[in-house]
Amino acid sequence: MSWKRGAYPEYELEDVIAAIFMLKESRGRKQLADGLGLGEGSVRTLLRKLSMLGLIESKQRGHHLSQKGEAIFAELAEKFSEPVSVSMENIPAFALAVHEPPAFKSIELRDEAIRAGAKGAMILSVRNGEPVFPEDRRPLKETLPELADELVKKLDFHNDDVLVVSWADEAHVAMKSAIHVAVVLKDEVPRELVEVCG
Repeated sequence: MSWKRGAYPEYELEDVIAAIFMLKESRGRKQLADGLGLGEGSVRTLLRKLSMLGLIESKQRGHHLSQKGEAIFAELAEKFSEPVSVSMENIPAFALAVHEPPAFKSIELRDEAIRAGAKGAMILSVRNGEPVFPEDRRPLKETLPELADELVKKLDFHNDDVLVVSWADEAHVAMKSAIHVAVVLKDEVPRELVEVCG
């Protein structure tokens, strides 16, 4: 019989990226655990590694990005936006914009979101300043006008960006599956964030 001492941290690159976005404002460990859907032990390990790399600073009131962490945040934000909560029918959903994406197949990106735990995902392109379905360039506002308005208000996007809308039973899964699609599409993240997973 093998015995393990303590719990092994269970977090992935998407958790690390989500934590960087969340820590632009000071947060306590419990807030992070709730937001990421992780145990406090895993979050403690994640915070320790972020601190060892000089990406966060910790004070009595919580943890926040250091100057180096803010530079990583800025580097991420050049690739894709921070995920934002959007309204879907009675299910948690998050959206983000991927800037200057390479060529993609929307069905493959939807599959990636589902592999990451999403119930479903919508992949959109931006044409003439508005979200459209990439296959036929039909405007989202024709079928889901409220969501189209919300994306325009909440996301900072440009023509030819890709918008990812992902939904799941739990908010943290919807958020991290949207981040997963962005990471797959851009295929590059700051080296320091990969080190946190190592």
